[in-house]
Amino acid sequence: MRSTCLYIARSRRKTIAALFFLLSASTLAAQSDCTDPSSNQLISGSITRDDFETYVEVPFDVPAGTKQIVVNFDYDRSNRTTIDLGLLDPNGFRGWSGGNKRQFSISANSATASYSTGPITPGTWQILLGVPNIREGQTANYEIQVTLNCDTAPSQAPIAAGRGLDWYGGELHSHTGHSDGSCENTAAETVLCPAFKNMEVAASRGLDFIAITDHNSVSQNTNNEVLQSFFANTLLIPGREITTFYGHANVFGTTEFIDFRLNRGQPNKADFLLDQVDKLSGLFSINHPGSPSGEDCMGCGWVIEDTDYNRITTMEVVNAGFVDFPRGRVHVDFWHGRLNEGFKITGIGGSDSHLANRATTSPSAIGNPTTWVFADGLSVQGILDGIQSGNAFIEVTAGSGRITEFTINGQPMGSEIKVSASLNLQLQWESDHALVPRWIHQGNVFPVANQESNPLAFSATLEAAAVTIPGWIRVDLVDSDGVTRVIGNPIYLAEQSQ
Repeated sequence: MRSTCLYIARSRRKTIAALFFLLSASTLAAQSDCTDPSSNQLISGSITRDDFETYVEVPFDVPAGTKQIVVNFDYDRSNRTTIDLGLLDPNGFRGWSGGNKRQFSISANSATASYSTGPITPGTWQILLGVPNIREGQTANYEIQVTLNCDTAPSQAPIAAGRGLDWYGGELHSHTGHSDGSCENTAAETVLCPAFKNMEVAASRGLDFIAITDHNSVSQNTNNEVLQSFFANTLLIPGREITTFYGHANVFGTTEFIDFRLNRGQPNKADFLLDQVDKLSGLFSINHPGSPSGEDCMGCGWVIEDTDYNRITTMEVVNAGFVDFPRGRVHVDFWHGRLNEGFKITGIGGSDSHLANRATTSPSAIGNPTTWVFADGLSVQGILDGIQSGNAFIEVTAGSGRITEFTINGQPMGSEIKVSASLNLQLQWESDHALVPRWIHQGNVFPVANQESNPLAFSATLEAAAVTIPGWIRVDLVDSDGVTRVIGNPIYLAEQSQ
Protein backbone atom coordinates (compact mmCIF):
# COMPACT_ATOMS: atom_id res chain seq x y z
CA MET A 1 0.00 0.00 0.00
CA ARG A 2 1.45 3.40 -0.93
CA SER A 3 2.23 5.83 1.84
CA THR A 4 0.64 9.28 1.86
CA CYS A 5 1.62 12.36 3.85
CA LEU A 6 -1.11 15.00 4.03
CA TYR A 7 -0.17 18.63 4.34
CA ILE A 8 -2.67 21.31 5.29
CA ALA A 9 -0.23 24.04 6.18
CA ARG A 10 -1.00 27.39 7.81
CA SER A 11 1.23 30.42 7.57
CA ARG A 12 1.21 34.18 7.23
CA ARG A 13 3.46 36.14 5.00
CA LYS A 14 5.96 38.73 6.25
CA THR A 15 6.11 37.41 9.81
CA ILE A 16 8.88 36.04 11.99
CA ALA A 17 6.95 32.78 12.13
CA ALA A 18 7.14 32.46 8.36
CA LEU A 19 10.90 33.04 8.39
CA PHE A 20 11.32 30.44 11.10
CA PHE A 21 9.18 28.04 9.06
CA LEU A 22 11.41 28.46 6.01
CA LEU A 23 14.50 27.57 8.01
CA SER A 24 12.96 24.66 9.87
CA ALA A 25 11.31 23.20 6.73
CA SER A 26 14.61 23.16 4.88
CA THR A 27 16.32 21.42 7.78
CA LEU A 28 13.48 18.95 8.18
CA ALA A 29 13.55 18.03 4.49
CA ALA A 30 17.16 16.97 4.81
CA GLN A 31 16.47 14.85 7.90
CA SER A 32 13.15 13.14 7.20
CA ASP A 33 11.62 10.99 4.53
CA CYS A 34 8.16 10.83 3.05
CA THR A 35 6.93 8.20 5.50
CA ASP A 36 7.95 10.19 8.60
CA PRO A 37 4.85 11.66 10.33
CA SER A 38 6.97 14.49 11.75
CA SER A 39 7.30 15.92 8.25
CA ASN A 40 3.60 16.89 8.26
CA GLN A 41 3.14 20.64 7.96
CA LEU A 42 0.22 23.04 8.04
CA ILE A 43 -0.22 26.12 5.72
CA SER A 44 -3.05 28.58 5.10
CA GLY A 45 -3.25 32.32 5.13
CA SER A 46 -4.81 35.46 3.80
CA ILE A 47 -4.27 38.09 1.13
CA THR A 48 -4.93 41.82 1.69
CA ARG A 49 -4.67 44.98 -0.37
CA ASP A 50 -1.00 45.15 0.67
CA ASP A 51 -0.46 42.13 -1.62
CA PHE A 52 -2.10 43.74 -4.67
CA GLU A 53 0.00 43.27 -7.83
CA THR A 54 2.66 41.26 -5.99
CA TYR A 55 3.68 37.60 -5.80
CA VAL A 56 3.43 35.72 -2.53
CA GLU A 57 5.58 32.62 -1.92
CA VAL A 58 4.02 30.10 0.47
CA PRO A 59 6.56 27.46 1.54
CA PHE A 60 6.00 23.78 2.20
CA ASP A 61 8.38 20.94 2.92
CA VAL A 62 9.00 18.00 0.58
CA PRO A 63 10.86 15.15 2.29
CA ALA A 64 13.17 12.71 0.54
CA GLY A 65 11.37 9.82 -1.11
CA THR A 66 8.40 11.86 -2.32
CA LYS A 67 7.26 10.65 -5.74
CA GLN A 68 4.26 12.88 -6.45
CA ILE A 69 2.93 16.24 -5.26
CA VAL A 70 -0.78 17.03 -5.51
CA VAL A 71 -1.92 20.58 -4.74
CA ASN A 72 -5.50 21.72 -4.12
CA PHE A 73 -6.00 25.47 -3.73
CA ASP A 74 -9.06 27.49 -2.84
CA TYR A 75 -9.71 31.05 -1.68
CA ASP A 76 -12.39 33.65 -0.97
CA ARG A 77 -13.46 35.05 -4.37
CA SER A 78 -15.88 37.66 -3.03
CA ASN A 79 -15.62 41.28 -4.18
CA ARG A 80 -13.81 40.16 -7.36
CA THR A 81 -10.65 39.06 -5.59
CA THR A 82 -8.39 37.08 -7.95
CA ILE A 83 -5.42 34.94 -6.93
CA ASP A 84 -3.30 33.12 -9.52
CA LEU A 85 -1.40 29.88 -8.87
CA GLY A 86 2.07 28.56 -9.63
CA LEU A 87 4.88 26.41 -8.20
CA LEU A 88 8.60 26.77 -7.46
CA ASP A 89 10.89 23.87 -6.54
CA PRO A 90 14.23 24.32 -4.70
CA ASN A 91 15.93 24.93 -8.05
CA GLY A 92 13.45 27.41 -9.50
CA PHE A 93 10.33 27.59 -11.67
CA ARG A 94 8.17 24.46 -11.97
CA GLY A 95 4.91 25.75 -13.42
CA TRP A 96 2.26 28.45 -13.65
CA SER A 97 -1.46 27.92 -14.21
CA GLY A 98 -2.57 31.42 -13.27
CA GLY A 99 -6.30 31.52 -12.71
CA ASN A 100 -7.20 28.50 -14.86
CA LYS A 101 -6.61 25.67 -12.34
CA ARG A 102 -7.28 25.04 -8.68
CA GLN A 103 -5.74 21.58 -8.62
CA PHE A 104 -2.60 20.07 -10.14
CA SER A 105 -0.21 17.16 -9.71
CA ILE A 106 3.44 16.74 -10.57
CA SER A 107 5.83 13.79 -10.65
CA ALA A 108 8.98 12.73 -12.45
CA ASN A 109 7.17 11.51 -15.56
CA SER A 110 3.73 13.04 -15.48
CA ALA A 111 2.28 16.44 -14.65
CA THR A 112 -0.86 18.48 -15.07
CA ALA A 113 -0.72 20.84 -18.04
CA SER A 114 1.00 24.10 -17.05
CA TYR A 115 3.49 22.20 -14.86
CA SER A 116 6.78 20.48 -15.70
CA THR A 117 7.73 16.89 -15.05
CA GLY A 118 11.06 16.17 -13.41
CA PRO A 119 12.69 14.99 -10.19
CA ILE A 120 10.90 15.67 -6.92
CA THR A 121 13.84 17.27 -5.14
CA PRO A 122 13.65 17.21 -1.33
CA GLY A 123 13.69 20.59 0.35
CA THR A 124 11.53 23.69 0.57
CA TRP A 125 9.10 24.23 -2.29
CA GLN A 126 6.92 27.30 -2.75
CA ILE A 127 3.33 27.70 -3.81
CA LEU A 128 3.49 30.87 -5.89
CA LEU A 129 0.45 33.14 -5.54
CA GLY A 130 -0.04 36.09 -7.88
CA VAL A 131 -2.52 38.78 -6.87
CA PRO A 132 -3.84 40.69 -9.91
CA ASN A 133 -6.81 42.07 -8.01
CA ILE A 134 -7.99 42.67 -4.44
CA ARG A 135 -9.92 45.78 -3.41
CA GLU A 136 -9.09 48.24 -0.66
CA GLY A 137 -10.22 47.08 2.75
CA GLN A 138 -10.65 43.44 1.66
CA THR A 139 -9.08 40.31 3.15
CA ALA A 140 -9.22 37.03 1.21
CA ASN A 141 -8.50 33.82 3.08
CA TYR A 142 -6.94 30.93 1.20
CA GLU A 143 -6.34 27.28 1.95
CA ILE A 144 -3.79 25.01 0.34
CA GLN A 145 -3.88 21.25 0.65
CA VAL A 146 -0.74 19.45 -0.44
CA THR A 147 -0.72 15.67 -0.65
CA LEU A 148 2.63 13.93 -1.02
CA ASN A 149 2.58 10.40 -2.37
CA CYS A 150 5.53 8.32 -1.29
CA ASP A 151 7.19 5.14 -2.56
CA THR A 152 5.55 5.26 -6.00
CA ALA A 153 3.66 7.95 -7.83
CA PRO A 154 0.13 6.75 -8.57
CA SER A 155 -0.73 7.02 -12.24
CA GLN A 156 -3.42 9.44 -13.18
CA ALA A 157 -6.69 7.55 -13.25
CA PRO A 158 -8.74 9.06 -16.05
CA ILE A 159 -12.28 7.95 -16.65
CA ALA A 160 -13.82 8.26 -20.10
CA ALA A 161 -17.54 8.35 -20.85
CA GLY A 162 -18.38 4.67 -20.45
CA ARG A 163 -21.54 2.57 -20.34
CA GLY A 164 -21.27 1.04 -16.89
CA LEU A 165 -20.94 -2.75 -16.77
CA ASP A 166 -20.43 -3.71 -20.42
CA TRP A 167 -18.05 -4.97 -23.09
CA TYR A 168 -15.36 -2.43 -24.07
CA GLY A 169 -13.11 -2.80 -27.08
CA GLY A 170 -9.74 -1.21 -27.64
CA GLU A 171 -6.09 -1.21 -28.65
CA LEU A 172 -3.43 -2.45 -26.22
CA HIS A 173 -0.16 -2.03 -28.17
CA SER A 174 0.71 1.11 -30.14
CA HIS A 175 3.73 3.33 -30.65
CA THR A 176 4.32 7.05 -31.17
CA GLY A 177 7.28 9.28 -31.92
CA HIS A 178 8.38 8.87 -28.32
CA SER A 179 9.97 5.65 -29.62
CA ASP A 180 9.70 4.49 -33.23
CA GLY A 181 6.13 5.36 -34.22
CA SER A 182 5.58 7.51 -37.30
CA CYS A 183 2.83 9.05 -39.40
CA GLU A 184 2.42 11.42 -42.31
CA ASN A 185 2.42 15.13 -41.60
CA THR A 186 0.45 17.81 -43.42
CA ALA A 187 3.08 17.81 -46.19
CA ALA A 188 2.72 14.03 -46.69
CA GLU A 189 6.16 13.49 -45.13
CA THR A 190 6.85 10.64 -42.71
CA VAL A 191 7.66 12.10 -39.31
CA LEU A 192 7.76 11.10 -35.65
CA CYS A 193 4.13 10.81 -34.70
CA PRO A 194 2.58 12.68 -31.75
CA ALA A 195 0.46 10.74 -29.26
CA PHE A 196 -2.46 12.94 -30.25
CA LYS A 197 -2.62 11.15 -33.62
CA ASN A 198 -2.94 7.70 -32.03
CA MET A 199 -5.76 8.99 -29.88
CA GLU A 200 -7.45 10.64 -32.86
CA VAL A 201 -7.31 7.45 -34.93
CA ALA A 202 -8.59 5.32 -32.04
CA ALA A 203 -11.49 7.71 -31.50
CA SER A 204 -12.35 7.84 -35.22
CA ARG A 205 -12.49 4.02 -35.32
CA GLY A 206 -14.86 3.85 -32.38
CA LEU A 207 -12.45 2.25 -29.94
CA ASP A 208 -13.27 2.60 -26.27
CA PHE A 209 -9.63 2.64 -25.13
CA ILE A 210 -6.06 2.74 -26.35
CA ALA A 211 -2.74 2.07 -24.63
CA ILE A 212 0.33 3.92 -25.89
CA THR A 213 3.30 1.64 -25.24
CA ASP A 214 6.53 3.16 -26.50
CA HIS A 215 9.75 1.20 -26.05
CA ASN A 216 11.10 1.71 -22.51
CA SER A 217 10.00 5.34 -22.63
CA VAL A 218 7.75 7.14 -20.17
CA SER A 219 7.84 10.55 -21.86
CA GLN A 220 4.72 9.66 -23.88
CA ASN A 221 2.72 10.03 -20.67
CA THR A 222 3.63 13.67 -20.09
CA ASN A 223 0.41 15.01 -21.63
CA ASN A 224 -1.98 12.21 -20.71
CA GLU A 225 -4.29 14.51 -18.78
CA VAL A 226 -4.64 16.92 -21.71
CA LEU A 227 -5.21 14.10 -24.20
CA GLN A 228 -7.82 12.47 -22.01
CA SER A 229 -9.74 15.67 -21.50
CA PHE A 230 -9.87 16.20 -25.27
CA PHE A 231 -10.92 12.65 -26.19
CA ALA A 232 -13.76 12.29 -23.72
CA ASN A 233 -15.07 8.96 -25.08
CA THR A 234 -11.75 7.16 -25.62
CA LEU A 235 -9.85 6.07 -22.53
CA LEU A 236 -6.07 6.54 -22.57
CA ILE A 237 -4.31 3.75 -20.67
CA PRO A 238 -0.76 4.71 -19.60
CA GLY A 239 1.83 2.16 -20.59
CA ARG A 240 5.16 1.29 -22.14
CA GLU A 241 6.77 -1.71 -23.83
CA ILE A 242 9.63 -3.01 -21.74
CA THR A 243 12.16 -3.98 -24.43
CA THR A 244 15.03 -6.25 -23.40
CA PHE A 245 17.51 -8.60 -25.05
CA TYR A 246 15.39 -11.53 -23.84
CA GLY A 247 11.80 -10.52 -24.48
CA HIS A 248 9.32 -7.66 -24.70
CA ALA A 249 6.40 -6.99 -22.36
CA ASN A 250 3.82 -4.26 -22.03
CA VAL A 251 3.20 -2.73 -18.63
CA PHE A 252 -0.10 -0.92 -18.19
CA GLY A 253 -1.35 1.43 -15.50
CA THR A 254 1.79 3.24 -14.34
CA THR A 255 3.94 6.11 -15.60
CA GLU A 256 6.90 5.34 -13.33
CA PHE A 257 10.25 4.33 -14.85
CA ILE A 258 10.91 0.58 -14.91
CA ASP A 259 14.51 -0.55 -15.17
CA PHE A 260 14.66 -2.68 -18.35
CA ARG A 261 18.41 -3.36 -18.25
CA LEU A 262 18.64 -7.14 -18.20
CA ASN A 263 22.23 -8.29 -18.70
CA ARG A 264 23.76 -11.52 -19.94
CA GLY A 265 24.39 -13.84 -17.03
CA GLN A 266 21.94 -12.05 -14.75
CA PRO A 267 19.83 -14.54 -12.74
CA ASN A 268 16.06 -14.22 -12.22
CA LYS A 269 15.59 -11.83 -15.13
CA ALA A 270 11.80 -12.06 -15.22
CA ASP A 271 11.54 -11.57 -11.46
CA PHE A 272 13.71 -8.46 -11.73
CA LEU A 273 11.04 -6.93 -13.98
CA LEU A 274 8.00 -8.37 -12.24
CA ASP A 275 9.12 -7.20 -8.79
CA GLN A 276 9.23 -3.63 -10.08
CA VAL A 277 5.84 -3.90 -11.77
CA ASP A 278 4.21 -5.40 -8.69
CA LYS A 279 5.51 -2.54 -6.55
CA LEU A 280 3.95 -0.08 -8.99
CA SER A 281 0.62 -2.00 -9.11
CA GLY A 282 0.94 -2.31 -12.88
CA LEU A 283 -0.26 -5.04 -15.22
CA PHE A 284 2.50 -7.02 -16.96
CA SER A 285 1.79 -8.67 -20.33
CA ILE A 286 4.34 -10.64 -22.36
CA ASN A 287 4.33 -9.45 -25.99
CA HIS A 288 4.54 -11.60 -29.15
CA PRO A 289 6.15 -14.43 -27.12
CA GLY A 290 6.69 -16.90 -29.97
CA SER A 291 8.63 -14.54 -32.24
CA PRO A 292 12.19 -15.35 -33.25
CA SER A 293 14.81 -13.59 -31.19
CA GLY A 294 18.23 -12.63 -32.46
CA GLU A 295 19.95 -10.37 -34.96
CA ASP A 296 16.79 -9.78 -37.00
CA CYS A 297 14.72 -8.78 -33.98
CA MET A 298 16.39 -8.07 -30.66
CA GLY A 299 14.59 -9.97 -27.95
CA CYS A 300 11.32 -10.17 -29.86
CA GLY A 301 10.57 -13.67 -28.57
CA TRP A 302 10.24 -14.44 -24.87
CA VAL A 303 13.33 -16.53 -24.03
CA ILE A 304 13.70 -16.09 -20.26
CA GLU A 305 13.74 -19.76 -19.33
CA ASP A 306 13.30 -19.33 -15.58
CA THR A 307 10.12 -17.25 -15.89
CA ASP A 308 7.66 -18.04 -13.10
CA TYR A 309 4.41 -18.16 -15.08
CA ASN A 310 2.43 -18.13 -11.85
CA ARG A 311 3.29 -14.42 -11.88
CA ILE A 312 2.18 -13.89 -15.49
CA THR A 313 -1.52 -13.09 -15.78
CA THR A 314 -1.62 -11.68 -19.33
CA MET A 315 -0.04 -12.46 -22.69
CA GLU A 316 -0.30 -10.96 -26.17
CA VAL A 317 -1.39 -13.91 -28.33
CA VAL A 318 -2.41 -11.91 -31.40
CA ASN A 319 0.14 -9.42 -32.69
CA ALA A 320 -0.52 -7.26 -35.75
CA GLY A 321 -3.65 -9.17 -36.76
CA PHE A 322 -1.88 -12.38 -37.82
CA VAL A 323 -3.28 -15.66 -36.51
CA ASP A 324 -3.50 -18.32 -39.21
CA PHE A 325 -0.06 -17.71 -40.70
CA PRO A 326 3.03 -19.28 -39.10
CA ARG A 327 4.22 -15.93 -37.73
CA GLY A 328 0.93 -15.56 -35.87
CA ARG A 329 0.30 -19.15 -34.90
CA VAL A 330 3.47 -19.29 -32.81
CA HIS A 331 2.05 -16.87 -30.24
CA VAL A 332 -1.15 -18.86 -29.80
CA ASP A 333 0.87 -22.07 -29.52
CA PHE A 334 3.13 -20.50 -26.88
CA TRP A 335 0.04 -19.47 -24.92
CA HIS A 336 -1.52 -22.93 -25.22
CA GLY A 337 1.71 -24.45 -23.94
CA ARG A 338 1.54 -22.39 -20.75
CA LEU A 339 -2.18 -23.13 -20.31
CA ASN A 340 -1.45 -26.85 -20.64
CA GLU A 341 1.14 -26.50 -17.89
CA GLY A 342 -1.65 -25.33 -15.61
CA PHE A 343 -1.11 -21.56 -15.66
CA LYS A 344 -4.08 -19.22 -15.95
CA ILE A 345 -3.15 -16.49 -18.43
CA THR A 346 -5.50 -14.08 -20.22
CA GLY A 347 -4.86 -13.83 -23.95
CA ILE A 348 -5.04 -10.33 -25.43
CA GLY A 349 -4.21 -8.75 -28.78
CA GLY A 350 -2.36 -5.67 -29.97
CA SER A 351 -1.73 -4.12 -33.36
CA ASP A 352 1.85 -3.13 -32.48
CA SER A 353 1.11 -0.11 -34.63
CA HIS A 354 4.15 1.92 -35.69
CA LEU A 355 2.27 3.94 -38.32
CA ALA A 356 -0.74 5.66 -36.82
CA ASN A 357 -2.57 6.52 -40.05
CA ARG A 358 -2.24 3.09 -41.64
CA ALA A 359 -5.45 2.11 -43.47
CA THR A 360 -8.09 0.60 -41.20
CA THR A 361 -8.11 -2.80 -42.91
CA SER A 362 -4.32 -3.26 -42.86
CA PRO A 363 -2.59 -5.58 -40.40
CA SER A 364 -0.98 -3.50 -37.67
CA ALA A 365 -3.55 -0.74 -38.10
CA ILE A 366 -4.72 0.71 -34.80
CA GLY A 367 -7.61 -1.53 -33.74
CA ASN A 368 -6.46 -4.59 -35.71
CA PRO A 369 -6.79 -6.62 -33.56
CA THR A 370 -9.23 -5.24 -30.99
CA THR A 371 -9.29 -6.68 -27.48
CA TRP A 372 -12.74 -6.74 -25.89
CA VAL A 373 -12.96 -6.69 -22.10
CA PHE A 374 -15.99 -7.09 -19.87
CA ALA A 375 -15.53 -4.32 -17.30
CA ASP A 376 -17.51 -2.38 -14.72
CA GLY A 377 -16.75 0.92 -16.44
CA LEU A 378 -14.41 2.78 -18.74
CA SER A 379 -11.58 3.54 -16.34
CA VAL A 380 -7.96 2.41 -16.31
CA GLN A 381 -8.51 0.22 -13.27
CA GLY A 382 -11.80 -1.13 -14.63
CA ILE A 383 -10.23 -2.25 -17.92
CA LEU A 384 -7.12 -3.72 -16.27
CA ASP A 385 -9.23 -5.58 -13.69
CA GLY A 386 -11.40 -6.90 -16.52
CA ILE A 387 -8.34 -8.19 -18.37
CA GLN A 388 -7.02 -9.93 -15.30
CA SER A 389 -10.39 -11.56 -14.68
CA GLY A 390 -10.02 -13.30 -18.05
CA ASN A 391 -13.48 -12.36 -19.33
CA ALA A 392 -12.12 -11.02 -22.61
CA PHE A 393 -11.80 -11.95 -26.26
CA ILE A 394 -9.89 -10.82 -29.33
CA GLU A 395 -11.53 -9.56 -32.52
CA VAL A 396 -8.73 -10.34 -34.96
CA THR A 397 -9.77 -7.75 -37.53
CA ALA A 398 -12.12 -4.88 -36.75
CA GLY A 399 -15.65 -5.78 -37.85
CA SER A 400 -15.05 -9.54 -37.71
CA GLY A 401 -17.59 -10.30 -35.01
CA ARG A 402 -18.01 -10.27 -31.25
CA ILE A 403 -18.76 -12.75 -28.53
CA THR A 404 -21.67 -11.54 -26.43
CA GLU A 405 -21.71 -14.50 -24.06
CA PHE A 406 -19.61 -17.61 -23.49
CA THR A 407 -20.22 -19.66 -20.35
CA ILE A 408 -19.72 -23.19 -19.10
CA ASN A 409 -22.13 -24.16 -16.35
CA GLY A 410 -23.08 -20.50 -16.18
CA GLN A 411 -19.54 -19.22 -15.56
CA PRO A 412 -17.82 -16.76 -17.96
CA MET A 413 -14.36 -16.77 -19.54
CA GLY A 414 -11.56 -16.68 -17.00
CA SER A 415 -13.56 -18.65 -14.43
CA GLU A 416 -12.60 -21.93 -12.83
CA ILE A 417 -15.45 -24.40 -12.49
CA LYS A 418 -15.66 -27.56 -10.43
CA VAL A 419 -16.75 -30.34 -12.76
CA SER A 420 -19.01 -33.13 -11.55
CA ALA A 421 -21.21 -34.94 -14.07
CA SER A 422 -21.48 -32.71 -17.13
CA LEU A 423 -20.61 -29.41 -18.78
CA ASN A 424 -23.18 -27.09 -20.29
CA LEU A 425 -21.67 -24.87 -23.01
CA GLN A 426 -23.50 -21.70 -24.01
CA LEU A 427 -22.20 -19.33 -26.68
CA GLN A 428 -23.73 -16.31 -28.39
CA TRP A 429 -22.15 -13.86 -30.82
CA GLU A 430 -22.92 -11.14 -33.31
CA SER A 431 -21.49 -10.72 -36.79
CA ASP A 432 -22.41 -9.38 -40.22
CA HIS A 433 -21.18 -12.57 -41.89
CA ALA A 434 -21.40 -16.29 -41.21
CA LEU A 435 -19.18 -17.56 -38.40
CA VAL A 436 -19.04 -20.94 -36.73
CA PRO A 437 -17.45 -21.97 -33.40
CA ARG A 438 -14.25 -23.97 -33.29
CA TRP A 439 -13.81 -25.45 -29.84
CA ILE A 440 -10.29 -25.77 -28.40
CA HIS A 441 -9.57 -28.14 -25.51
CA GLN A 442 -6.02 -28.46 -24.19
CA GLY A 443 -4.73 -26.84 -27.39
CA ASN A 444 -6.52 -29.20 -29.80
CA VAL A 445 -9.65 -28.75 -31.88
CA PHE A 446 -12.46 -30.47 -30.03
CA PRO A 447 -15.59 -31.58 -31.96
CA VAL A 448 -18.82 -30.60 -30.22
CA ALA A 449 -22.32 -30.96 -31.70
CA ASN A 450 -24.49 -27.84 -31.68
CA GLN A 451 -27.98 -28.16 -30.23
CA GLU A 452 -29.05 -24.72 -31.52
CA SER A 453 -30.71 -23.78 -34.80
CA ASN A 454 -29.90 -20.10 -34.27
CA PRO A 455 -26.95 -19.11 -36.56
CA LEU A 456 -25.64 -16.75 -33.85
CA ALA A 457 -25.83 -19.16 -30.92
CA PHE A 458 -24.42 -22.50 -29.78
CA SER A 459 -25.49 -24.84 -27.02
CA ALA A 460 -24.10 -28.22 -26.05
CA THR A 461 -23.77 -30.61 -23.13
CA LEU A 462 -20.57 -32.60 -22.56
CA GLU A 463 -20.03 -35.48 -20.20
CA ALA A 464 -17.21 -34.91 -17.75
CA ALA A 465 -15.51 -38.07 -18.97
CA ALA A 466 -15.05 -36.48 -22.42
CA VAL A 467 -12.65 -33.78 -21.19
CA THR A 468 -9.36 -33.59 -19.34
CA ILE A 469 -9.63 -32.46 -15.73
CA PRO A 470 -7.85 -30.34 -14.67
CA GLY A 471 -7.85 -28.60 -18.02
CA TRP A 472 -9.40 -25.80 -20.03
CA ILE A 473 -11.78 -25.10 -22.90
CA ARG A 474 -12.03 -22.02 -25.06
CA VAL A 475 -13.62 -21.12 -28.40
CA ASP A 476 -12.65 -19.42 -31.65
CA LEU A 477 -15.09 -18.12 -34.27
CA VAL A 478 -14.04 -18.89 -37.84
CA ASP A 479 -15.50 -17.86 -41.19
CA SER A 480 -16.55 -20.08 -44.13
CA ASP A 481 -12.93 -20.24 -45.32
CA GLY A 482 -11.74 -21.41 -41.93
CA VAL A 483 -10.05 -18.09 -41.14
CA THR A 484 -9.95 -17.25 -37.44
CA ARG A 485 -11.94 -14.09 -36.77
CA VAL A 486 -12.46 -14.14 -33.00
CA ILE A 487 -10.36 -15.75 -30.24
CA GLY A 488 -11.95 -16.46 -26.87
CA ASN A 489 -10.25 -16.94 -23.52
CA PRO A 490 -10.33 -20.17 -21.53
CA ILE A 491 -12.70 -21.42 -18.92
CA TYR A 492 -10.75 -23.63 -16.54
CA LEU A 493 -11.90 -27.09 -15.46
CA ALA A 494 -11.11 -28.32 -11.96
CA GLU A 495 -11.92 -31.50 -10.08
CA GLN A 496 -14.94 -31.48 -7.82
CA SER A 497 -13.92 -31.02 -4.20
CA GLN A 498 -14.23 -34.16 -2.13
